[in-house]
Amino acid sequence: MKIDLTTLSKMNKYKENLLVSEEAIFSYLTKVAIIDHFNEQIHVKKWYSVTTSKHINYIGREYDYDVINYYK
Repeated sequence: MKIDLTTLSKMNKYKENLLVSEEAIFSYLTKVAIIDHFNEQIHVKKWYSVTTSKHINYIGREYDYDVINYYK
């Protein structure tokens, strides 16, 4: 999957390795979660490292969205 880096945004925190598009969260250029703006949720389908989990949860707090983990 090719990622158009010009469509991704950096956040105030974790600027080096966290990028966000309208529909997804990317940690170290890997798509790690889907953003559902309609239901105000972030969907995570598998387990990721502590750092990547911090990235996902940070976006959840910034957007005030629930983070839904499906890997438990």
